[in-house]
Amino acid sequence: MNYLSIIYSSISLAIIIASIIIVIVKQWSLKSTPVYYFLGLEVLIGLWILAGLFQTIFSNPIDIKISYYFIVFGVIANGLAMICNVLFASSLSGQIPLKRVTLYVVFLVIGGVIALTISPDVFSVVYDAELDLTKASANIVWIICLASGVILSGTYFLTHLIRQLSIIDEKYKKSTNFLIAGVLIAFFVSIGIYALRYRVLFQKAFLHAELVSTSIGAGLLAIGMLLGGKTSLYGSSQVISINIYNEHGLNLYQGIFSTTHKMNEHLISGIATAIAAFATEIVGEEVFPREIDLGEYSLILNKQGKFSGFIACKYPTEQIHLGLKRVMENYHIDMNYNDVSIMIDKYLPYGEPIKDPKEQTYIRVV
Repeated sequence: MNYLSIIYSSISLAIIIASIIIVIVKQWSLKSTPVYYFLGLEVLIGLWILAGLFQTIFSNPIDIKISYYFIVFGVIANGLAMICNVLFASSLSGQIPLKRVTLYVVFLVIGGVIALTISPDVFSVVYDAELDLTKASANIVWIICLASGVILSGTYFLTHLIRQLSIIDEKYKKSTNFLIAGVLIAFFVSIGIYALRYRVLFQKAFLHAELVSTSIGAGLLAIGMLLGGKTSLYGSSQVISINIYNEHGLNLYQGIFSTTHKMNEHLISGIATAIAAFATEIVGEEVFPREIDLGEYSLILNKQGKFSGFIACKYPTEQIHLGLKRVMENYHIDMNYNDVSIMIDKYLPYGEPIKDPKEQTYIRVV
């Protein structure tokens, strides 16, 4: 039994389990699609590591079938993790061009890896006495597809994080750098280690060492989330303000995220009300707009009962829509200003908004 490989796998599994716990504890309250994708990425990486551990434990020269099943399972888990990764970044990237093309290419490449893996003519296993391990053997096409899938997926995630640096406030940039380092280690360092030990040298010393680098990268992602909260990873829009109005257009709540922008809360309500009335006249039934495109900026809207919520932002995403919907579904008139701010922080990854200094009191209408 290759004990060095077991040590690598065990360390990796412990790190990834800790990362999964951090994601669940710190980010689960968002309950948005990106969180589910990111958690799926972490869980699938954990399954890949677990498969590598069992591959080593059950390796023997007499019966290699059990190891073969774990190897195939590990490859499939790894491929699905790459797909979760690009879905995660895509769900946060908003109106970034060519994201659909990238998704299709990654799906195609990873699908090719999985198809080749379950093909007995392309992917097979053999017991290596020197390594004391049942190892996989595949042709160059499989290797190219696997490497391309990892590189494309990692590049897509990395592009998202680099874009984050130009969007988020200065206080979050340190944590975003941790996230970038995590992606570089988890994807690019790991594929480099795998390539070296798979075809070149140090096979025994670095057997399953790529599991360690991947888990370390995932650990850095978790650290980045701890340092920067939800904003550093999930805050892919520039949010200016959030307002809540009653049915008469009276502003009940205004929270500011960007002090560089001046917002007229009464004008926001008037524009949205006018557009809703105009659309209702045309359609013939009550219509309330979901999003108003203001060119470089957008106004996100959601109406629940007698109350309407508005978010002014740049780079709108589906996450903003879902977050505002959850805020409005849970809003009630008895909540004070701090209650609403805490709820906004729970469902949107931008922290608690600050009170407009012009607003001296929190308006409550019964």
